[in-house]
Amino acid sequence: MSAYSQDGAGARIANAWGHFAPELLSAGILAAIALGLRPPASALALTLPIALMAFIVATWLLMRRHDRRLCEHCVASMPLNPAERAVRLTRRFWLAHFATEPRFLIPYFTVLIGSNFLPGTWGRIVWAVVQCSMIYLIMSYVSHRRLQPWCPWCNNGGGGSDHDDDVTPPPLPDNDRELV
Repeated sequence: MSAYSQDGAGARIANAWGHFAPELLSAGILAAIALGLRPPASALALTLPIALMAFIVATWLLMRRHDRRLCEHCVASMPLNPAERAVRLTRRFWLAHFATEPRFLIPYFTVLIGSNFLPGTWGRIVWAVVQCSMIYLIMSYVSHRRLQPWCPWCNNGGGGSDHDDDVTPPPLPDNDRELV
């Protein structure tokens, strides 16, 4: 009997939700764009955005939880030629690494938040396009997570290490010496 079958229904739902979180987050971003372009005029005007925000936060948290575990479905969907696939996804890997650096992150957030205040129809269109860029960021992150061993920016350029293999480690202390 596998460990998965021993989980409760709530844990299985959380695992499935976390597994499909990138797609659910993308759908949540599109729903937020739809709400921004055509806000509801009824009692849902406040409830719907709050519920959507709670859904997005919960989905993001479950995605992070999923990313820290070994998922059988993710392993089964691994391509047979991951190195070739990684070469085709070089831009996504670059974005996954450099989007977390403050020199890129701060301007991106400035544009992302600032686009909310653009007036008129063209302002709403620009806002929607800027919001859609978050979907590409999510997909870049997911691609990087799944193919990280083949990322050219991880581990000093593709599997290397920061130390020389020829350097011998220092000797261990003798038992009769006192460790400081």
